[in-house]
Amino acid sequence: MKQVISLVLFGLFCGNAVLTNVNGQNTIEGPSHSGRMVNGVAVNISNYKYALGLLLDGKLSCGASIITCSHALTAAHCVYNIENGLGRITLRGGSTSASSGGVEFPIISGAWHPNYKPTSQLNASDYDVAVLTVPANSFGGKPNMAPLALQTKELPVDTRCFVVGWGQTGIKQPTSVNQLLYANMNIVSQSSCAATWANYGTRCAGCTQSVTSNMVCTQYKNGEDTCKGDSGGALVCGGEWPSVFAKVTAPSIRSFIREYAGI
Repeated sequence: MKQVISLVLFGLFCGNAVLTNVNGQNTIEGPSHSGRMVNGVAVNISNYKYALGLLLDGKLSCGASIITCSHALTAAHCVYNIENGLGRITLRGGSTSASSGGVEFPIISGAWHPNYKPTSQLNASDYDVAVLTVPANSFGGKPNMAPLALQTKELPVDTRCFVVGWGQTGIKQPTSVNQLLYANMNIVSQSSCAATWANYGTRCAGCTQSVTSNMVCTQYKNGEDTCKGDSGGALVCGGEWPSVFAKVTAPSIRSFIREYAGI
C-alpha cells in the first residue's frame, strides 16, 4: 500500500497543509469509513507507527513522521525561529496518547528548507518542510515505531488518502481528547485548488493561498478536517475547501530531504 507523509501547514480553518509524499512499509489497518479530527475516528498507534507528536516545552504543538530510524519530517513553521533553540522541542512516538506512554526523544539537530520564508498565519508558505534528527537509531527497535519510505511518483487526482493526528477537534476546542484521530481526504487538481482559494480570498481578506509546483492539494470528505496541532503529521494515500500540501517529489524539496536525512 502506498503511503504519503503530509506536512500540515496550519489549522486555522482546521484545514490547510503541506505535502510530503511517502511510500510506506507499515501495515495499515485503519478504518475504511469516514471520520473527523474535526470529525475524527479514534485509531490505535499500532496501525500508524510513523506518527509522532512534536512537543514544544512539553506540550503538543505539531505532528511529525518517522522517515528513518534517526530522522523525522515535519513542517518548517513548527520549528522555525524558535526562541532558545531546538532544546525546547521533543518528539513522542509509540503511543496512541498525546501526553503519556511511548518514548520521548530529544532533538540533536534540525534544518528547514533554505527557501522557506514564513508568511502570515493565514497563508501557507512554500517549501514548508523541516528535517529533525534524533540520536542515532533512536526510533529503531521501539514498539509501535517504524519509518515510511519516500514516494517517488506524483499521485493522480482523486487518489484516496487519510491523515492521523492529535490536534484540536475544532477551532475553539482544546487539543483532541488525548487520542490519535483519523480523517479521509482525496487529492484534487492544482487548478481547481488555486481557483477555490482565489475565490475564497475575495470573501476573506488575507485568506488567499498561492499554489505552487511544490504543492499538492487535497479535499476533505464528509466534514473531516485537520486542525491546530495536526501540522507536520502524515498523509497516507493508497470537505469543502482544498488543503495544500508540500510535494516531496518536487526536486528542491526531495534534494533537501536527501541532504539532511540521507535518503
